[in-house]
Amino acid sequence: MDSNEKKQCKHKYIVGYSFRFPQPFFRSLPCDNCGCSIRLSLLWRIVYWCVDIIGFILAFGVSTSIHIKFLGSTFFISLFIFLLLIWTVHLIGRLILKYGKWIEVYKK
Repeated sequence: MDSNEKKQCKHKYIVGYSFRFPQPFFRSLPCDNCGCSIRLSLLWRIVYWCVDIIGFILAFGVSTSIHIKFLGSTFFISLFIFLLLIWTVHLIGRLILKYGKWIEVYKK
């Protein structure tokens, strides 16, 4: 593939399954269209990090402040709320990865 075809590629990385979901501080990922190495632009990376970190802290805070007893303990409800909120944060992360601006990583 020559450089003209790479410039015309609309880079994307689709997270269809949880095993394709990258870590919060990922360096680069392969493009689903052309296979070259891509990364999020700086603004989108900052938004991705903030959503991930603030979402985790918020989910922990909300889940520990729940005082609804189920089977004599608040553990099960707190765990359910925490997992529900983390799932929501991952859905937001998927949207960021889908609609964010991807740029090509140039190798030195």
